[in-house]
Amino acid sequence: MKFPHPLLALAACLLALALCGAFAAGRGVYAACFAASFAALAFAVRRFPDGGRGRTTVMLLGLGLALRLLFLCAWPADSDVNRYIVEGALQRRGGNPYLLAPGDARTAALLSEPARQALPGVNHKELAAAYPPLAELYCRLVASVSPTPLGFRAAAALADLLGCAALAMVLSRRAAPAALLLLAVANPLSLVMGAGEGHLDALMIPLVSLALWAFGSRRDGFGFALLGAAGMVKYPALALAPFFMRGGNAKKALWAAAPLGAFVFFAGAGTGLFASLAAFARFNAHGGPLAALLWPLFGPAAPVAAMSIGAAALALLWLAVQDVRRGPAAACCVALACLPTVYPWYLLPLVPLWALRPTWALWWLFAAQGLVTTPGWLRPAGLGGEGAALAAVWLPWLGLVLAGAVRPLMLVRGRAFAPAPRLAVVVPARDEAARLGACLGSLAAPLAAGEIAEVVVADGGSRDATVDVARAHGARVMVAAGGRGGQIAAGVAACASEAVLVLHADCRMDAHVPRRVLGALSRTPQVAGGAVGMRFAGGGTRLSLVSGLNTFRARFFGISFGDQGQFFRREALAAGGGFPDMALMEDVELSLRLREAGETVLLGGGIVVSPRRWSGEGFFARMLAVLRLFTAYLAARRLGLADATGRRYFLRYYGREPTIRR
Repeated sequence: MKFPHPLLALAACLLALALCGAFAAGRGVYAACFAASFAALAFAVRRFPDGGRGRTTVMLLGLGLALRLLFLCAWPADSDVNRYIVEGALQRRGGNPYLLAPGDARTAALLSEPARQALPGVNHKELAAAYPPLAELYCRLVASVSPTPLGFRAAAALADLLGCAALAMVLSRRAAPAALLLLAVANPLSLVMGAGEGHLDALMIPLVSLALWAFGSRRDGFGFALLGAAGMVKYPALALAPFFMRGGNAKKALWAAAPLGAFVFFAGAGTGLFASLAAFARFNAHGGPLAALLWPLFGPAAPVAAMSIGAAALALLWLAVQDVRRGPAAACCVALACLPTVYPWYLLPLVPLWALRPTWALWWLFAAQGLVTTPGWLRPAGLGGEGAALAAVWLPWLGLVLAGAVRPLMLVRGRAFAPAPRLAVVVPARDEAARLGACLGSLAAPLAAGEIAEVVVADGGSRDATVDVARAHGARVMVAAGGRGGQIAAGVAACASEAVLVLHADCRMDAHVPRRVLGALSRTPQVAGGAVGMRFAGGGTRLSLVSGLNTFRARFFGISFGDQGQFFRREALAAGGGFPDMALMEDVELSLRLREAGETVLLGGGIVVSPRRWSGEGFFARMLAVLRLFTAYLAARRLGLADATGRRYFLRYYGREPTIRR
């Protein structure tokens, strides 16, 4: 029996979900329909038939319009909409929502009759506005057109649909499958929380989508301004802007501050602009996993402790995760996990980011919201999503993130590279005659088995017998200047193979490594490259610490060092300028370029490294020097201040300029 067309199954599940709102279904029925809708969404995206982009996009946007009209008609508004109506109408009568709380006796006198009807349904009437100024101006605009729940829900649905249209342009520019648009147009969470309940967080979907389009079109200033505007709708979205910084656009990042001008409209409130926000921040209300975890230890200080940990985690991510497919989504997840309060609609900025890299981890984070949080018509009796339910959301998400670090767990496969049947090994060397023989000798068996197509020794001007040793082992020799990166770049250029593995001259390779590298590239065409993994020739606690840190960094951040056996498809580097011709830090730059090109993997070991650089005195001083140089390069790269030649880092690390002796 043939499966029905994937869109039919998805539409049926979403219709059932919409009817949950129309008939005020019970908690179990709602959760089942929500879960079924996300399962159907995954099925539809994975099985969506190939077709012309233009026709597919129009069809999906039409589906998105129909779905939003369905939820607009069937779903009841959330109580938050009452506050939107009151604060919007209050501004129209000259009131300042940051000074006048809905419960203030003066507020009712300023409201129109339609807005006054919403007053009894406002939550926390004793608190004035906590939303950022653009959110308040949005409330004023919508209230001027229709100060009703339907008006605000229609505005949220329209914003959501406009975001889908902007995302379609992003996917087209990136040549991504048109089916990925389904993740936005038919996302059950955005349908329920946008058109269904009317949350103003839906505004961030078009703002983030348009920002992605702007950055993809090299209109970085406009992109930063849009992200700043998203932050003025909901403050946590401000965490996104730094993750779009890249070489050359640091000054344009100042445009993210332009939307701060919206505070001028409410300047009369003074420090009252943030009084209610501070009150909410101190209140561990719902859904903040880290704050809930820390509460037994810190009590009322747990929200502050959680947000402090979050700030440190965001700083680490800002340095280490520099590609736009991973960084902004990771930042958004970390920010949400560290907030004291997290409601399902807080996840809406993630919707367009999910389409860039559709992981199963984010699928679960979206889908679990309906499983653990009560629908709007049942919330007066309790929100749910606390205690065991909180763990049921975030622990599986964390497990999927960790599993994804071992092997990419993607809902939809990304760009597939051409097959890479041949592997070349490039060995950079300079005055390594004493060690090069063992290095090249470790390649003999896979060479004989045909698993290595060619071996190139890239010599940096050796004064000893390095070249003679290389030729004696049958390797081709290339002489190059400019430090190790220049040597490797010259060696790569001399290769004819589709894949390249870089093996340092003081390392040896296990015989099974070439077979595993080719197997990983063959099994997963989306993998651009990665690293083999290393161990030191010799034991000891200190060396185990170094190798453990290397493995952790490569596994969870995708940044490997040269002695970990980096490998890559040459095709993957073609669009990014090829192998980085740098005197030093070429290995870090290579890792970052591979992450931008596609997926990366760590194979788990197979390179045996000489411990010579870590022997003797000054072990921790050397470790600190490496960490400082590594961190400085990552920060400089983000800010557009990195030395593209690597000479500055070579001089700092080795105390001399990179040279070549002929």
